[in-house]
Amino acid sequence: MIRCPHCSAMYEELISRLKYEPKLSCPSCEKYVGVNLLELYTALDSAEKSCEALFQKLAGAAGGRSLPE
Repeated sequence: MIRCPHCSAMYEELISRLKYEPKLSCPSCEKYVGVNLLELYTALDSAEKSCEALFQKLAGAAGGRSLPE
């Protein structure tokens, strides 16, 4: 979710689009919204590590059985 700094509208955007096009046009006010790529990559890295930790915890709770790939 992205909040426009100009009109405060919230809208959804795909991560893949943000990676390659970090300057977007707000669908409400049509002004440009810049995305900080460093913050985006930091958040993605944190989410990936959290998912890996959760998978490890679930695998341990499953009695040592591995999760399907």
